[in-house]
Amino acid sequence: MKAAAFIIALLTALPLLGQGADQRADSGADQRADSGADQRADSGTDQRADSGTDQRADSGTDLRMLYIAQAGYQPRDIQARAEDYRRQFGKEVKLTFAQYEEVYDLVQASSTKPSADFDVILADLIWMDDYVARGILEQVPDRLAAAISEGILPEIYTPFRKNGRFWAFPFLANHQLFYVDMSLLNKAGFTRPPATLEEMVAMARAAKKAGLITYPILESWNKAEALICDFTVLVGAFGGNLVDERGLPRVDSPACIQALRFMVSLLKEGLVNPYSLQSDEVFAGDAFLMGDVLFETNWTFVTGRMNEDLYGKGAKLAAALIPVAQAVRSRALTSTVSGYQGLAVTRNSRTKAEAWRFVEFLASPDFQRQHLTEMSVWAQVWNEKRTRQIDPNIDLKMAQLAGVHDRIGHPRYRMISLILQDSVYNALRGAAAPEAALHSAQKKIKALE
Repeated sequence: MKAAAFIIALLTALPLLGQGADQRADSGADQRADSGADQRADSGTDQRADSGTDQRADSGTDLRMLYIAQAGYQPRDIQARAEDYRRQFGKEVKLTFAQYEEVYDLVQASSTKPSADFDVILADLIWMDDYVARGILEQVPDRLAAAISEGILPEIYTPFRKNGRFWAFPFLANHQLFYVDMSLLNKAGFTRPPATLEEMVAMARAAKKAGLITYPILESWNKAEALICDFTVLVGAFGGNLVDERGLPRVDSPACIQALRFMVSLLKEGLVNPYSLQSDEVFAGDAFLMGDVLFETNWTFVTGRMNEDLYGKGAKLAAALIPVAQAVRSRALTSTVSGYQGLAVTRNSRTKAEAWRFVEFLASPDFQRQHLTEMSVWAQVWNEKRTRQIDPNIDLKMAQLAGVHDRIGHPRYRMISLILQDSVYNALRGAAAPEAALHSAQKKIKALE
């Protein structure tokens, strides 16, 4: 963890270090949990020994899988499932656990070889258009595609469906929720979470004025994919998207400009912690669990830890629907961003049939029932008695799906994201006006086409 609660107070007293912010392009759902963030050294499987010297047995029967070490299903969960597969089918799965930022390049390198380094990969939704355009992935077989259509909602599977075909099997159903410290909110004189952004601002002002907290809101606004996720949420909260009616990138629409103006205003008023410009989702989640944050948006992994009182604060922590602007409430009650990931088989795998059998085994409802602190991709699992016993927030997570927004689907998304990160971040640190920043981003993105 990021140490004790006093550290966040110390960090917020320091000058902003915005100019040196992390420029990772791909941290989209980068929720690396401390327990599983870097377990390559002790997995005993394939810890990326030398992906350029693929010494696979001549039989070609062993499978190799590339998995992202992050929050969500942990490496130990995947290892246990792979061992179950070996016992049941007699086939070994060699696992490689890599950091989120490494995975894209590993997949690209593997795709150029006659025989893939990895037969199965965990694919983030933001990479799907790129992977499909480059011919990196094998189409999902018809039988598994039918299972996806029948058992998983379109809100979850749509990012993995391109040109009328599925290219990955949905595996992680992750989206953002709104997190509230009800102990602080009650002390500020309120009994329920805000339903609108206007209510959120009023409550944050009241808590700050009462001296309950210096900076009521903490977000993940470092210059990384996390920033694009939060921007997407707020654009949706003002009634927009990052694409136009034709599905083309449009990042300077009225809703986009409203969203960025709102973010800047929260910083200027001192309602958002200035350390948000350095924070990632794991740090923000830890700070919330410490009882040092009134409001934040974050991924669903936080819900699994809210009742543990990890820091002995005894705070009443709650999750709620992400609020939207009052003017939008007649059209949408909430807004969120998708962070879904799917299991895909590589086009140059020499064991495709075996790879799909393992994908089906790993993504099955049976596996996801064993790990119900994560939201299953399978709708049938949501209403089962055991799910409701283990996850008291399952109804909230289901309701939040109604406001889900995807980021831009484009083969050059990595470059688009970097451009948008730069423009939004410059506006947040006061180096550019929101309108000018987004108009500049739109011109640069347009030039990529």
